[in-house]
Amino acid sequence: MMPFRSIVTTPEELVRIAAAFEEAWKEIAPEIAPKDAPAERQRLARITIALWSADPKVDLASLAVRRFYEIVSGPRPKVAADRTQKRS
Repeated sequence: MMPFRSIVTTPEELVRIAAAFEEAWKEIAPEIAPKDAPAERQRLARITIALWSADPKVDLASLAVRRFYEIVSGPRPKVAADRTQKRS
């Protein structure tokens, strides 16, 4: 959770951000090679922070998953695509 240390917000909001990050990572992790996991977790953390900074009220987890796949231009796993469509 290191990237979240620099965020200035309430403890409750920090917990929400970290939970959204972990939820998004659970969807993304199966698609990531173990050797790439640390760097991709950092990428996802930066994405999550940027989304929260732009609009703290958004559904951080689903948007972070969508943005992650947009950035890496990789295939979107069915679970992430289905989840995004259900929340739209």
